[in-house]
Amino acid sequence: MKYFVLFFLLIGSAHAMAYDSGIAIQTDKGARIQVTINGKLYTRQTGNFVRVRSSPGLFHLQVKVLNPYDKQWYIVRKDIRTEKGFEFQYKVVFTNKQKPTLVEVKRNPVYSKYFLNPVLYNRHPVA
Repeated sequence: MKYFVLFFLLIGSAHAMAYDSGIAIQTDKGARIQVTINGKLYTRQTGNFVRVRSSPGLFHLQVKVLNPYDKQWYIVRKDIRTEKGFEFQYKVVFTNKQKPTLVEVKRNPVYSKYFLNPVLYNRHPVA
């Protein structure tokens, strides 16, 4: 009986740990970004959308942005705290066509099969 209860506790705890958090960063159509989280480069090739699966906690986010107006690279740094079970979406917004800022757009719960698909996320080449 003890093993039966222990078995169901292990299955229940594994199911609770299955839902992580995520960070999604997007820019305007003409802008290109490279994302570094906690010192690890997640996108070698520049793009305009990056989604990273992560564990909950505090992250030091650095986004290198190509400004489509003056064709110069800018670096935006921000500390982000993520919660378990949510994907945090951020957008790079250019104020006065000069300095970019990172703005939180919305939070989506990741309790669906769509967000658990590993193909959606950019991974570190070593991981």
